[in-house]
Formats: sequence, structure tokens, C-alpha cells
Amino acid sequence: MSGYNEWIEETSQSYVRESPRELHSGIFWVLSDHMDLTDHKLLMFEIPCDVYGNITGNTHIEFNAKSGTTYNHKKLWESVIQNNSAYKPYNKKPYDHYPRGRIEIANNRATIYLNSNINETRFISEIKQKFGLTEYNISEVRVLEDNSSHYQCFIDREDGAYDV
Repeated sequence: MSGYNEWIEETSQSYVRESPRELHSGIFWVLSDHMDLTDHKLLMFEIPCDVYGNITGNTHIEFNAKSGTTYNHKKLWESVIQNNSAYKPYNKKPYDHYPRGRIEIANNRATIYLNSNINETRFISEIKQKFGLTEYNISEVRVLEDNSSHYQCFIDREDGAYDV
């Protein structure tokens, strides 16, 4: 995709990192407008933490979830991505257009909550690697597929389309 390298470069300080330096919790989207999610990009908003989920570093974006210790997909999309030209062409869709998920870490265990369309080895491996879930000897990484309306995306909708 033309321009993606520039997108990574422009956003690497805040949002996208090529390789993990430490363990992270956070949220993510798998960006692709193809039904089979080919040519996808993983958009991550990470929170550095220890194996117990305690925040260990600074984030570039203020936490916006009710808990005050993580991100809310909708609020983050609307405040950071939607009006940011660095995220073209993805930013013109609503926050729930693309498959998404979250990483939570507690008691030396990581849980990946995600849309059922991205519960595949090709996505799970990338998510684990980019969030540092394997290099810190997390005792367990659980993947929980969420088929509820909360995690639905364009693929789950009746005809695969989404009116914007």
C-alpha cells in the first residue's frame, strides 16, 4: 500500500512500533477493507506494563476508558484517528468498521479479547509478537473470541457493508 511506510514513520513515536521492547496491554484494530482481511495492517495503542498489569511507562495518549487505566475503542478512534490524516484511508470509517480487540494482563496471564474474524493463527501470532506477549514468559496467553455485537465489524454485518 502506497504511503504506509510514511504512516508508520509518522506515527511510530506514538502508535505503531515495528518490534516490541517490553510487555504491553492495550487495544488494536486489524485494518483491511477486504472480506478475507488480506493486506491488513495492525493498528495498536499500547500500554507498557509488567506481568501483573501494572503500568510501567508513559503513554502518549490519555486513558479514556471508565477504569482510567486503559483505552476505549470508540473514544480513541473519535479523538485520535477519525480526524487525523496520518490514518488515511482508514480514518473515514467508524470505529467499529474494522475487526478489533484488546489485551489485558493480570497475574502473569494475558488475555486477548477479539472479533471472531481475527481469531486465526496469522493474526494471533502477530498480536502476541507486537504486544510482547511471548518474550516476557507470560505463564498463559488466552484468546477469547467475542461474538457479541460489541465486537462486530463490517464482515459480520449482513452484507459485509457499512453505511457511513
